[in-house]
Amino acid sequence: MTETLHTAREEEAARWFAALRRGVMSVEEREAFEEWRRDRQNRGAFAEIERNWQDLELLRDCFGSAAKDGMAKKATPPFRRSALVAAMCAVSLAIGVLSYTGNDSFWTTLDWTAR
Repeated sequence: MTETLHTAREEEAARWFAALRRGVMSVEEREAFEEWRRDRQNRGAFAEIERNWQDLELLRDCFGSAAKDGMAKKATPPFRRSALVAAMCAVSLAIGVLSYTGNDSFWTTLDWTAR
């Protein structure tokens, strides 16, 4: 039973922590939070949630940039991307030139220029 109470207390602390982080709270919510926080065990559960959050932020700061760098290395290099765009432009230009060379076999019978 103590374990269930402890879990319920932690869940309630997490709900209040999320409510505080979302920003603006109504007056009623703020009063309910202050009333809930008067209990010493509730304050302890809330403080534990805050400590855990701070630890996670520290980990994100330490390892976040390394993870981003690792993901950036797996992405397509800029040169390869530029070469692909250049090749697509060349193909489009070739199709455009072929379409206006007067080669009638290139166009279908639905061609708007043959009308």
